[in-house]
Amino acid sequence: MPEGRCADLAYRLAVYEAGHALTARALGFKVLSVKMLPRPPILESDKILRGSSLRALAEVLENRCIELFGGQIAEEHACETSSCCSGDVARIDELTRLVSGLDGRRTPEDIWFELEDVAQEIFSHDKVRDAILPLADFLFEEVDKGHHVIPGLRIETLMNELMGPPEKTRGGLFARLMTRV
Repeated sequence: MPEGRCADLAYRLAVYEAGHALTARALGFKVLSVKMLPRPPILESDKILRGSSLRALAEVLENRCIELFGGQIAEEHACETSSCCSGDVARIDELTRLVSGLDGRRTPEDIWFELEDVAQEIFSHDKVRDAILPLADFLFEEVDKGHHVIPGLRIETLMNELMGPPEKTRGGLFARLMTRV
């Protein structure tokens, strides 16, 4: 059972959402907003499909899986549990099956483990792990003030303060990590 602040489901949700935002940033995407529900943030990648190929669609779905893993991983690091939003397991499963169908070469299980490894690599960095709780505290305070949708600019500004400016290349980390998997 979670202890301390993590015993509060609302705080665990803030940790979870912080994980989504940190993962998106590591993948090179700007956060447009975070809605304090167990869902990944709204990203610029949600609005723009880069190219009209099935590979472009598969990449969007892969990024979504990595973001979903990011929420769980952040909660594990900060709260020593991943009990907040267990429905994401089913969502990841569904998305990896779609990617497998689009890809035609990898099994859903292979895709699952590849993308989970990418998310784990993101959270292997001290800067990312150290940003989880300050970002979660900010999100939790915003909800406490009655703000259930937090503008991405405020989140991006805080992440810049916590971690420095983001990488310039979009999807650069994802591409580098996927070549190692």
